[in-house]
Amino acid sequence: MSDRLNPESMPGTYTRGMTTQVWLITGGAGYIGAHVADAFLSSGKEVVIYDSLYQGLESRINYLHRKHGKEIPLIVADIRDTAKLNEVFATYKPHGVIHTAALKAVGESMEKPDEYFEVNCHATTKMLEIASMHGVKNFIFSSTAAVYGAPEHSNPIKEDDPKNPISPYGASKLAAEGEVNKFLSVSGNRGISLRFFNVVGTAAPELLDNSVENLVPIVVTKIRAGQSPLIFGTDYPTPDGTCIRDYVDVRDIARSHLAAADSVVKLPFAMNVGTGKGASVKEVINLVCGVAGRHGVVVTEADRRAGDSASLYADVSRILNVLEFEVLYSLKLSIESLF
Repeated sequence: MSDRLNPESMPGTYTRGMTTQVWLITGGAGYIGAHVADAFLSSGKEVVIYDSLYQGLESRINYLHRKHGKEIPLIVADIRDTAKLNEVFATYKPHGVIHTAALKAVGESMEKPDEYFEVNCHATTKMLEIASMHGVKNFIFSSTAAVYGAPEHSNPIKEDDPKNPISPYGASKLAAEGEVNKFLSVSGNRGISLRFFNVVGTAAPELLDNSVENLVPIVVTKIRAGQSPLIFGTDYPTPDGTCIRDYVDVRDIARSHLAAADSVVKLPFAMNVGTGKGASVKEVINLVCGVAGRHGVVVTEADRRAGDSASLYADVSRILNVLEFEVLYSLKLSIESLF
């Protein structure tokens, strides 16, 4: 195998008849996947990481190895490699799958829609088939609020609200949710699609978000470099004229996966994972400046971007009612974790 660690070199681990749950985490070297792996390891579970390292970082897995003092198999392969997936399922016999692997850049998805559907939807379909073939009955899918698109109202978004994705990224994730629902409809199968809102924060510097797409890392980088943050649109029908979004800490995202994996109640097909509160772009910039000790920062204003809705934040009543799950981290705490 091309994995970095051989299970045969780990006595007492990943053996037949074991009682410890093994979870296969696709995209486990990514920002969210590594935090999920951290939470699962902390709870006493074992994890196997499957990641192409296209966006993921092996250094994150090395950090988790040092933190938890145990070997963590890392299989470096593309999620579209069905032969390798078959081999991994046969070798490690996972109890369940956490599927975070995806292409996720909205702008790029406009340029490469076919590739986004191939990776985010078609590969998910094949993986579900392989999981079923190997008797795996637990599947938790990392989805996104992008499935809702740009709603015209400013109310909290409920899971049953219309899904009108405005990018191939959002459309590919919604299509994948449909395939996951088919798997979950089979008697004995369990799992859920978790729809994340804007993910922020970190559990450790080694697990930081390396994305160039997300607002908070962009603003942090600008402030540290002494540059002017950029605001797209200041004339929205919001209190300060800038877009409002729901920023949820990555540690809470990881906790939601663990809560879903450990739940013994019947789960719905999908649940939002957010704070239930919105923060505007100006509020985010002010928070970053405050934490960084920078005052009087001048922002640059630009025209609205196509497709940006004025307000998008989660109704979190379902996850509270079903899993009794509440977030632990405020936006300020999330931003503080980045410094």
